[in-house]
Amino acid sequence: MSHFSAQWETKELKLKDVFTIARGSKASVQNVFLTLERDDIKGVGEAGPNTRYEETSETVNRFFEKFPFEELFQVSSPEELEVFIGAASTKLKSLHSMKIPQSAKAAIEMAWLDWWAKSQNQPLWKLWGAESNVGPVSSYTIGLDEIPIMQKKIKEAEKYPLYKIKLGTKHDRDIIKGIREVTSKPLRVDANEGWETVDQALKEIEFLRSQNVELVEQPMHASMKSELKELKKLSELPLCADESFTGSENLNEIAESFDIINIKLMKIGSLVKAKRTIEQAHRLGLKVMIGCMIESSVAITAGGILSLFGEHADLDGSLLISNDPYSGLKLNKNAEVILPEDKGIGVRILKTDGT
Repeated sequence: MSHFSAQWETKELKLKDVFTIARGSKASVQNVFLTLERDDIKGVGEAGPNTRYEETSETVNRFFEKFPFEELFQVSSPEELEVFIGAASTKLKSLHSMKIPQSAKAAIEMAWLDWWAKSQNQPLWKLWGAESNVGPVSSYTIGLDEIPIMQKKIKEAEKYPLYKIKLGTKHDRDIIKGIREVTSKPLRVDANEGWETVDQALKEIEFLRSQNVELVEQPMHASMKSELKELKKLSELPLCADESFTGSENLNEIAESFDIINIKLMKIGSLVKAKRTIEQAHRLGLKVMIGCMIESSVAITAGGILSLFGEHADLDGSLLISNDPYSGLKLNKNAEVILPEDKGIGVRILKTDGT
């Protein structure tokens, strides 16, 4: 029986504009791309490490160097894959005292699932039983900046029907007022843990509700659990958990503080677990947003598959970079997620001329 071979490479993904949130700014990211090959079939995955979760391209590379890729031939189903990666990660953590990067686990699973679906001559979304390759409308993110620059970015992104505005500053109302000078389209806002008290959050939410804002993502720090529970009881807008939900938390407790969970592959570390979590969330009355970090079309397309089972999408990471090495998920004229009909996850490597 043939074994898998594995290769990986760190690539710098350059942002079209410096991207700023409440915690800081970045002009590029270092993501790690993994290729698994067996029986002349290649599968590709991507790790988008984030320092918010103590992950870097170096921690991903170290994990890949130790991971037993050659043993993946033992895996025959997605469910077995999740168990295998979990057991291998636990062993590596014990043997090498290493922190396990969730983004690296996601990349391994992504690459294997891409390979597996190709071996079945099917798109992964079809194998997983999605009724259609059309998903929810994706928002387009406007990072923090001087208000005139944010207004300029809105005008440049005029084709998108829904914007996500980064907040969490001392000037949030001025930002929204500035945005409203140039567009009346629906907005979502993401405070990125920037509001410090329930009273402050409630006042901001009351204002945002008057500005045609649909929902508020992560209003306060994830550690403020009791405050977030209190806020949900009083909030006039739906609240979405981002930093508060990485994937290991008790969903019953999350439902006490939020109406929506934002599942990001780089946080949860597994497409299989993410799909199962969507089902669990729905049973608890939680809605699901599929979000992203700054990622290429590889991870964005994988996230798009999950969005077919959720209510909301925030899958614009590849739109924010200037040198995407792959093509995959598209947004139609209504900004709805469209998954390719290609086998596997549905991505193709771009040639140097962009084709």
